[in-house]
Amino acid sequence: MSLDLFFHQFVNFPQFLITWGAFFTAGIVTFLIQLYQNRKILSFIAFMRHCFPFDVWSAKTVHMDVKIYVIRKLTDFLILMPSMACIVAVSKFVSNSLRWLLPNYVEAHPTYLIIVGCSIVIFLVVEFSDYLVHYLEHRIPFLWELHKIHHSALFLNPLTTKRGHSLPLVYGGIAGGILHAIPAGVFAFLFGLTLTNVLFLGAIASKIGTIGTLDPLKHSHFPVSLGWFEKILISPHMHQVHHSSLAPHLDKNFGTNLSIYDWMFGTAYRPSKNETIVYGLTGHDEVAMQQYDTLIGVYISPLLKMWRMIVPTARSAKVPSTLRDIA
Repeated sequence: MSLDLFFHQFVNFPQFLITWGAFFTAGIVTFLIQLYQNRKILSFIAFMRHCFPFDVWSAKTVHMDVKIYVIRKLTDFLILMPSMACIVAVSKFVSNSLRWLLPNYVEAHPTYLIIVGCSIVIFLVVEFSDYLVHYLEHRIPFLWELHKIHHSALFLNPLTTKRGHSLPLVYGGIAGGILHAIPAGVFAFLFGLTLTNVLFLGAIASKIGTIGTLDPLKHSHFPVSLGWFEKILISPHMHQVHHSSLAPHLDKNFGTNLSIYDWMFGTAYRPSKNETIVYGLTGHDEVAMQQYDTLIGVYISPLLKMWRMIVPTARSAKVPSTLRDIA
């Protein structure tokens, strides 16, 4: 098998298998540890209860995760189109601008070392974009109305990854697309790489980061730590802390795969082994939490609140009473 074919198969390996493979592997390991510590007998039913505790997996919060997951799977490819358009437009602008400024430059041959370097740069840029957008979602009330849907989950499971409004994919995709496109355009100019080549390099780096940081476990009830590597990488336990509503955990660990930006900007938090975590929104406002048990509350209510922020004098009488109640 050629190296190119291997990388193509690596990038296209089904994320579904990675996610649930990691989930059940973590479940087996943590279950066996508990059996050893408590000197209990191996039981398949006990194992399934360990992976899928019925009291929480049967709750409304998980039901909503399933509904949003299905919707996102059917619509994300359309909503991400502005991001792809930005990458294409900006990268071409950057590469054409450099050719205009340096018309006599001769493209360098892209060696494997150069390709690895390009992949790392793309990965670092994308991670910074994710960190920045995530940070702003917590700091700007207008954006928080959309992002708080993700934090309204009262229990984390692999489907919670998709829990959220679709609009963040638009502004986050555009911001990430622009930042992604700048080095893409530079590499196209320097080494003659096509946009497809650069996107492929970014996909390889992203897949490696996803596997290396055990990303599928970040939205799970398994508090897996990466030890010393948490100085560089976001572990599942660190991201679970990000979802906590307790005061010491608020606005911490914004990184997707890397923790370096959190350490750089003072938002990193390494949890202790048995750290208490309480999921959900701050204060567990019962009314605020209940609105995210319906699709109208998830997709319509945040838009109404954002509209009132933009036009504070808008007459609520123009809004149907049923929507006023949930907003």
